Amino acid sequence: MEVGLTVKYEINAIETRYQGVNFRSRLEAKWAAMFDLLGWRWTYEPCDFCGWIPDFAIHGETLVYVEVKPVCKFPIEVADKIDASGCKDEALILGVSPWVSEHEVSLLGWLRETLGEDSFCWGTAVLARWRDSPGNQIGFCHEDMSFSDRITGEYDGGSYGTGDVGIREIDAMWRESGNRTRWEKK
Repeated sequence: MEVGLTVKYEINAIETRYQGVNFRSRLEAKWAAMFDLLGWRWTYEPCDFCGWIPDFAIHGETLVYVEVKPVCKFPIEVADKIDASGCKDEALILGVSPWVSEHEVSLLGWLRETLGEDSFCWGTAVLARWRDSPGNQIGFCHEDMSFSDRITGEYDGGSYGTGDVGIREIDAMWRESGNRTRWEKK
C-alpha cells in the first residue's frame, strides 16, 4: 500500500446539495451518489467520535464509518486520527475516485479492519460480487484480512468474491455520480 505522508489540500471544497443533503464538498456528494448507484444505504455525518466526525456510515451487514479526502495515496495522518478517535468499528477512507490495481482488481479505498479492542489493520478495499449476494450486489472486503463482503455479509473463502467488478462498470458509475451531483437544482 502506497502511503502519503503529508496531507495538504490546496483546492477549496465546494458545498454541494444532493438528495436534499448539503454536503461540505462536491467529493462527498459524489461519493453519496456512488453509494446510491451501488445500492448501499448510507447516513451523512452520523456521529461524533473523540476528534473525528465520519463523513458517512455505510449500513450493510457490517457498519462501516467513512472518511472522504481528496487523496490518491493512503493518508496515514487521517488513519492515525481515526485510530485515536475511540471508534471501535470498521472504517473506510475514500479518495478522489475508485481505481484499478496492477492486477486488474477494482479498488474502492482503504479499509480498517478491527482485530481487537485497540488493534486495527488498514489495507486496500476490494470491490467484488459474492456468489450468493442478492441481485448481483457489488460489495467490498479487506484486501488480505477478512474476505467477507461488508454489504451482504457473504464469505467465499478468500478470493475477493466470485464475480469480478470491471473497471469500466465502476468508471461508468463514477461518471454518473458526478453527473448527479454537478447539476442538481437548488
